[in-house]
Amino acid sequence: MTIFNHAHFLRHISLPTLRQFTDAHPLGPELAIDWGQPEDTLPRLLNDALTIKQDSLSNAELSSEAREALEHKLHLWQDDLRRAHMMSNELAINECLAASLPEQNFVDEFADRDTREKSLWVLTYHPQIFRDVELHLAFQAKADGKYWKKHRIQASLEIPQERDKLEKFSNEVAKLYEKVGGGKSTHVELSHHASDQSIQLTIYVEGPVTALAHFSENSFKKMTTRIALETALVYQPATGVIESVVKGGAKNHAAVLELFGKHLVGQEIKPEEIEKKRYKLNELRDGMLEPFEDWSSHGIEKIRLRRARFSPKSTTGVAFQIEASPDKDQDDAIKLGLDTLKIQHSFETEYNLDGGSVVVFMKTEQGQKNKSFSFSLYSTGSSTIKNLSSTNQTIALTVLRALNVIDGGEGQA
Repeated sequence: MTIFNHAHFLRHISLPTLRQFTDAHPLGPELAIDWGQPEDTLPRLLNDALTIKQDSLSNAELSSEAREALEHKLHLWQDDLRRAHMMSNELAINECLAASLPEQNFVDEFADRDTREKSLWVLTYHPQIFRDVELHLAFQAKADGKYWKKHRIQASLEIPQERDKLEKFSNEVAKLYEKVGGGKSTHVELSHHASDQSIQLTIYVEGPVTALAHFSENSFKKMTTRIALETALVYQPATGVIESVVKGGAKNHAAVLELFGKHLVGQEIKPEEIEKKRYKLNELRDGMLEPFEDWSSHGIEKIRLRRARFSPKSTTGVAFQIEASPDKDQDDAIKLGLDTLKIQHSFETEYNLDGGSVVVFMKTEQGQKNKSFSFSLYSTGSSTIKNLSSTNQTIALTVLRALNVIDGGEGQA
């Protein structure tokens, strides 16, 4: 994902999407854009109008109420464009499409738009679908991480929609963080994921007081704030699988699940932890050194191990990490590891490959820009594959099966 700049982002948005977003936005009526101007000049005119509004904040004649209202609208403008930018990818757009109803005409509306325009259109006209997908992808980015666990509980549990029950649950979750300085304020969102009918609860708890240094109105200032602590549950009624992202270790995971049963579904639940399947990363060494797969049949030109972490099999020894050049024609981390240890036999028998970053170079036609993607994975079963587009997820899993890192029937990601 490239660095976000709102002016650059708008240059890639054409009519009618640009006008639809502007007209529907709280800031739109104050920008007074002449939409009859040539289409290629409209993004510049819009950015110029935005700059004028930002400069007007320093007007001494502006009342404090009007200044506060304008600041809020400007903040919403920037934040909405940033959110649309973050969702401008194939994975997010496909999730939005899956969540839509036939009568919402997503297919027709998407026909002549690129991913940025699709994202902005969904945010403009279907903000709830946009938010549901946004929350789901944010959760998936944390799945398999240090704060994530997966359990199996009773299937077909009914999760209430009433705000009082949801807020009671979130207030009880907030109490778990009091010992680390958490406050009492909470915010809870309930969202649905269309593809597997799962239900997600995202809870924001007022975190400890944090000091921040920042710039405001061209002045350097220090302020105290409370960063939100995020907790989330994703429950699949059909299977009883429930995933949680909770800070504070296994006790907090268990406590949140207990509160889920007590305050939301009205019954005691008995979670059984589902262990992550480990990746057999040692298989990468043979597969990288002596490739036996015809990668071209998958549209792949080359596979490289960009980064690798090795640890001794015995309790004594030194763990180390190898960083290889990003150049696809240079030695990768496996080859550099051999050269570093000098003795190949010792390397193979006394060290385990605990983690690595795999780069997949796709085949391209002459004159086309090189295409590649990368993902990290660890022997414990964690990976960043879920952060890839759906197409690249499939390719990544194909690569891991071909290299015997996962078994043929596994859909691990």
